[in-house]
Amino acid sequence: MPRSTANIQSGAVTTIALLVGDVARLGARAADMLVALRYFAERDTTASQLVIVVDGPEWQDWVNGLTESPASISRTTIVTMSATSHLPGAMVNRACEFVRTPLVGMVSIGAEISTWYANLAGLTAAFSAEGVPPGMASGYRGAGEARTAANESFFTHPDDAFSSDYPHAWLQMLDLVPMSNSMISADLIGTLGGFSEAPAMQAMWWWEFTLRASRNQVIVSLPLQPIPMISWHHFPFAVFMAESVDQNIRTMMRLGGERGRQRPMRQDEAATRTLASDVAMAAQHKTWRDLPVGLRQRLLKAAAKKQAPLKIAVLGGVNEPAHNQLCFFNFFARMRDWNLLTWRSLLDERATIIDLVDCDLVIFSRVRSDNGVALIKACAERKIHTLYMLDDNWFWLGREWQEYADIFAPGKKPYENFLSCVRLADATLTYSAPLAEDLAPFARRVMTLPTNVDLQMFPPRPAMSAAANTITVIGYVGSLRKNMLAFDALVNLAKRRADVSIFVMSNVLPAEFAELPADRVHFEPYQFNYEAYAAMVTHRAPDVLVAPVGHTRFEASKCPNKFLEISACGATGVYSRAEPYLSYVVESETGVFADDTLEAWTAAIESLIDAPAKRRQMAARAREQVASHYATAAVLPAFLNVLVDVLSDGARDGPDAVGDRSIHSVTE
Repeated sequence: MPRSTANIQSGAVTTIALLVGDVARLGARAADMLVALRYFAERDTTASQLVIVVDGPEWQDWVNGLTESPASISRTTIVTMSATSHLPGAMVNRACEFVRTPLVGMVSIGAEISTWYANLAGLTAAFSAEGVPPGMASGYRGAGEARTAANESFFTHPDDAFSSDYPHAWLQMLDLVPMSNSMISADLIGTLGGFSEAPAMQAMWWWEFTLRASRNQVIVSLPLQPIPMISWHHFPFAVFMAESVDQNIRTMMRLGGERGRQRPMRQDEAATRTLASDVAMAAQHKTWRDLPVGLRQRLLKAAAKKQAPLKIAVLGGVNEPAHNQLCFFNFFARMRDWNLLTWRSLLDERATIIDLVDCDLVIFSRVRSDNGVALIKACAERKIHTLYMLDDNWFWLGREWQEYADIFAPGKKPYENFLSCVRLADATLTYSAPLAEDLAPFARRVMTLPTNVDLQMFPPRPAMSAAANTITVIGYVGSLRKNMLAFDALVNLAKRRADVSIFVMSNVLPAEFAELPADRVHFEPYQFNYEAYAAMVTHRAPDVLVAPVGHTRFEASKCPNKFLEISACGATGVYSRAEPYLSYVVESETGVFADDTLEAWTAAIESLIDAPAKRRQMAARAREQVASHYATAAVLPAFLNVLVDVLSDGARDGPDAVGDRSIHSVTE
C-alpha cells in the first residue's frame, strides 16, 4: 500500500538492522552494533523507526542473553524469523511488513552506525528536493569494500572515475551500490516485489535488487561519507548456500532479457538445466523454429560439445554499454528462452583470466586496455575462442579529429592495444565496408554484419489526427557532432516559428540552444541504460530528428544507428548527404538529405514541418524498411552464423598463429 510522503520532510525513516550469520564469529560485533543503534536512536528527534530482524532461534538465544534487551530501544520493533534462514533477502522482506515510514534503509553487522546516522539527513534530502523524487539514493561506497576477488569488480567512490549515478549497464558488470549507505522508497520495494529469497542469491540478494531497481530509473549517488561494512560476498554466514558470482550474474542477465520483469529472482530460475531440456524448451519458441534448419543444427552441435549451455563473456569499458546492447545483448535477449547459452558482461580493466576460464567464447568489445591485451593472450593460451568487435574506425579517428591524436595514433597505448587485440582474436566483427577494409591487413578474419535495432524497445506511435498535432517536435538525439549547421538550423526555426519545440537528448545541451527560452527546449541527459534511452525517446515522440555527419573516412565508417533509431521511434530524419546515410536512406521515401549549408538544413527541416502527412508516410516507410532488414529479429540468423563460425573454427595453435585475413559478410 502506498505510504504518504508527507513526513519525508521530517526525516522519518525506517532503519532495518540484520542479525544474521555465524553467531560465534559475529556476536561481539553484533553487540557493538546494538550499542551504537541504542545510542543514536535514542537521540534521534525525528519519527524514525528501527526494526531489528533476528535470524532464528540461535540468534534469538544470543539476544536473550544480552544485559540490555534491544526491545527497550525507543521506537524499535524486534522481528524474529521462525526458523534460521541464512538469507538476508528473506529477513528484509519480513521486516518490510512492519515498516510505517515512506523511506527505508538497511544496516548489517559490521556497518559503521555513527556514519549511517550522520548521513541520514543527506540521504533523505534527495527525496524531498524539488522535482520527481528518486526511488533510491546512495552515498559513497567505503574503501573497505573494495573487491577481494576478481569476479566482484568493486569500485569505490569518489576517485573511481564513475559518474554520480549508478546506471543499469554498469550494475550488469559491477556490484556498485553500498547497502549500508542507501535509502529506498518503501513504495519502490513494494513495486519490485521485495528482495530475492533464493538460496543461490544468498550473497548477491542486494546486487540483484539494485540491478532490477536500475532498469527503469536512476539510482542517485550522493557525495556522502562512505560507510564501512562487511561485504555480502565474504560475509561469515553460518551456512553458505550461495552459487558463484559468475553463475548468478549470468542468470540475472538472462532474466533481464525478459521485458518488464520486476519480481525478484527465484531459486528455480537459478537451477542448472540439462542440454536435453534446453533443446526441448528451445523447440517451443517461434524465434527458434524460424531459424534455418542448418543453422539450428550448427548451434546445437556447438552446445553439445560440453553438454551444457554455451558460456559467453562480453568484455568492455565503462563507455561501451550502448555498443554492447546493440551488438550483442539485443540478440541474446531474443535467445533467452532457448537456454542454449548464458552471457554476462565484465569490465575489461578489472577482469582476470579466472573470470574467463570456463567460457566458450569471450567477446572483446572495443577493448584497448593493457589488461585486455593480457586477457586475449591468456585466452589464446587456453584455447578459448575470442571475437573482437569494433564499430568505430580508430585507424582514422586520430588522423581526422585532432582531439583524439594522443589516443588513436600509431605508438599510442590505446591504439597499439586495440591492434594487438585484433591481431590475436580468432575473428574481428564490424559493420561497415570501409572499416572492414582497414581491419583486413591486421585481423585473422574479418566478419561484417548489418546493424540492428530492437523494435520491441520502440513501440509504434499511436495514430494522431492532424488537428491534435499543432506543435511539431524537432531536435537531435545522440552525442554531439562537429557539423553544427543542423543545430543552427533548429535554433533558427525555433526563433521564428511558434509551432515548433526542440527536443535534445545528448551528453550536454549544445551552446546554440542556450539563447532560446527555456520552455521551448526540452533537454534530457545521455542515458547509459539503452532501454531507458529508448523509452524516453519514444515518450517524447519527436516528429523530426536531424542526423548531421561529416565527410571523413572515420564518419563514413560509422554504423547507421541514427537512421535505425530515428525510424524506430516514429520520427522522420534529416540526414547529411554523406555516408553512411547515402547507403541506407532513400531520398523523400525514408528520409530527406541536406547539403552542408545552413540554408539547406533549414529548408529540409521546414519541408517536413510543413508537410505533416508526407512526413508521417516517410516515417512509416522507414520503420517498415528497418523492420524488414535491420530489426533484431531480422538480423538474428546472421548474428548466429557469426557465433557458430567462431565457435566451430577450432582454437588457434598459440598466440602468434596467422589466419586467412579474409573478409566475410554475413547477411543470412
